[in-house]
Amino acid sequence: MFDSEIFHNTESIGTINDRNFRNVLKYCMENSKFYQDHFKDVDISEIRCVADISKLPFTTKDEIADRSEDFLCVDESEVVEIATTSGSTGNPLMLKYTSGDLERLALNEYLAFHYVGITKEDKVMIAVTLDKCFIAGLAYYIGLNSVGASSVRIGPRSPEMLLKIAEVTGATAIVGVPTYLDKVYDLAIAQGREQALEKIKKLVCIGEPVKEKDLSLNAIGKRLKDKWKADIYSTYGITELAISFCECTESRGGHIHPELIHVEIVDDDGKVLPHGVEGEVVATTFNVEGMPLIRFKTGDISFIVEEECGCGLKSLKLGPVTGRKKQKLKIKGTSVYPQMIINVMEQMDYINNYVVIATSDTTLSDHIEVRCSLKKGVVKTISEMRAKLKGNLKVTPNVVIDLPENIDLIQGSVSKRKKTKFVDRR
Repeated sequence: MFDSEIFHNTESIGTINDRNFRNVLKYCMENSKFYQDHFKDVDISEIRCVADISKLPFTTKDEIADRSEDFLCVDESEVVEIATTSGSTGNPLMLKYTSGDLERLALNEYLAFHYVGITKEDKVMIAVTLDKCFIAGLAYYIGLNSVGASSVRIGPRSPEMLLKIAEVTGATAIVGVPTYLDKVYDLAIAQGREQALEKIKKLVCIGEPVKEKDLSLNAIGKRLKDKWKADIYSTYGITELAISFCECTESRGGHIHPELIHVEIVDDDGKVLPHGVEGEVVATTFNVEGMPLIRFKTGDISFIVEEECGCGLKSLKLGPVTGRKKQKLKIKGTSVYPQMIINVMEQMDYINNYVVIATSDTTLSDHIEVRCSLKKGVVKTISEMRAKLKGNLKVTPNVVIDLPENIDLIQGSVSKRKKTKFVDRR
């Protein structure tokens, strides 16, 4: 399909990027009604390489929502998979894939699992939704097939079920959401069944950051490391791009594979930022047949990591996602991302569960409420929690102690597919 050995040749990456960029631009101009319209005021003859990409306008999620069919570059008969986004930050988007797109997806996940050291000897539990039009679960499954590992499709079931299946199968790795994996281990301890998890040596974490900006483990990452005694890897996926950026065994950011995607980081004015500077992730897909995207604004905030990697890959890497542009909060003149609040809440090991709720009565400031439940037997005052939040954020959200079932209801109010720790009611 593709030659992954190209990643070991520094000089070839620029050539690969330029060739793939020219190919996707030509392909879209020939087959995409949207891009024919979108680039009508651009002299395409002047766009010769990736260095010229900033001459092209951005593509937004709203444009995909409004003109979904105009993005499709193939006949409907060639579509073999239809997926949707979760809709957690807006209306769900519909994405269509060809068999070639699924092969590309398999390659991306093959590279991800290969470079975290998963082999055909492994039995990997996929503790992620494989239904509900969710592409990630399918991606992990076909990626593990490509590696030759055994897949255990447990899904995001109860921690009790995961424990039982892990015990029966002798699983050696899990792909799952960090806070869910934390609950699984706590249940194993409570029931005296730690031996069920002893063979699990790798946790590939999705959906929630496990890294700080300096690429060290954050609070939830440290908890998982201490409890499971396993290697912790972060992966960040984007449905619209049919891609994920997964760490390798060096665990120093998610590799950007140049035959599959090109990534830019831009500021609020759309200016491309230098490596290491935080901004919005913008991406252009390569080798996509169904719905290729050029300069797609993801809305996620991160930065490019440029450093030599011990795994041998020469490609750039993407740092942890620190927030979403649409979710940026303004509290009494201070800008705060929900993830910053979540990172502080994860440091409080006496918290059982929580949700951050944003409302706004004015255009000048947002109101933030943190609803949480405490672990059984724990006695903590609201003032203690508020002081912890203020010490880290420089602002003080309102804190309310609530029943676990009430928090569960609020977490599930945004998306039927997954629970969320942030609910935006502004």
